Amino acid sequence: MIVSRHVLPSVLLAATTALVGCTAQDRPPVTPSCEAEPFPPPHAQIPPCSGVDVLQGSVGTLYRLDPSAGIDPRSAFDTARPLMSPAFVVHAGPGASMWSPITVSEWQAWVDARIAVASTVEVTADDHPPDTATSTARVLAVHLTPAGGSPVDFAVYARAIRSGAESRWLLTDLKVLS
Repeated sequence: MIVSRHVLPSVLLAATTALVGCTAQDRPPVTPSCEAEPFPPPHAQIPPCSGVDVLQGSVGTLYRLDPSAGIDPRSAFDTARPLMSPAFVVHAGPGASMWSPITVSEWQAWVDARIAVASTVEVTADDHPPDTATSTARVLAVHLTPAGGSPVDFAVYARAIRSGAESRWLLTDLKVLS
């Protein structure tokens, strides 16, 4: 096919107009694909493809303590296992009961009185290392409020990793900061 030199500029102008008309504003943002399986109940509501949501959900589960319901640090840890890496479970398991500033005598008083404890965990705006496709870390504020008592507030640093888009984010590190 022979294209005359009078037709070629028209074709190029049409192609340029089509490309300019489709700007970055017209295209939806690209989100990384995630093919991770959902977490099992009771964690099915935690998005496995969001590192920050996994951090908040796992730390929230670890601190969902309630002496009136028999939920102590060990049972909270066991409930959170699906949200943690296997290596973290092995490494951190023995010390899980020491992850809060609640003393043994204070906890025992709550147990004896069957005091209900409300807990919340919030992601803070503190500085954190830059997120990557396989690693994320945040400082989270933990608030434990025993019924009729003074709140216990402290912060934790938590990190989650995943091996790729087909993997869930999992908690791999936790340190109490205050």
